[in-house]
Amino acid sequence: MTQITLNIPDNELTFFMKLIEKFNYETVINEFSITQEMKNLLDERRATSKTEDFVPWNDAKKQLRFKSEK
Repeated sequence: MTQITLNIPDNELTFFMKLIEKFNYETVINEFSITQEMKNLLDERRATSKTEDFVPWNDAKKQLRFKSEK
């Protein structure tokens, strides 16, 4: 199976969904939400973080480890 992820502007989503329906594709919209407690924690971490501790994204990606798929 091939999975495709698209970023669709909010003002174009209705048009895009109508277009996809004409091709009879299965569509899945994943809504992502976090609690106010999570938002508060992230805000606190942002406020107390030091720029000298930041890691460039390309370096951070190299440090990530994923479980191997079976």
